[in-house]
Amino acid sequence: VVIILCGEYTHNASGVAAELMITQEKNKDYFLLAAHPDKTCTKPTSAKSSDKLYNWTWPNLKILIGGGR
Repeated sequence: VVIILCGEYTHNASGVAAELMITQEKNKDYFLLAAHPDKTCTKPTSAKSSDKLYNWTWPNLKILIGGGR
């Protein structure tokens, strides 16, 4: 599984967008994690509109890695 950490400027990060596109092309499981609980985090430009941005907490991480998404 691929974890995409998202921050305030992820929508401007072409490298993150490219890595997510590769992940999607290879049909790998992935999810988006908001890296900062106190800031507005953005999705990569290659994210699907249906991709949810999850809060980064240890319980969430355990659930998401286990396939709960």
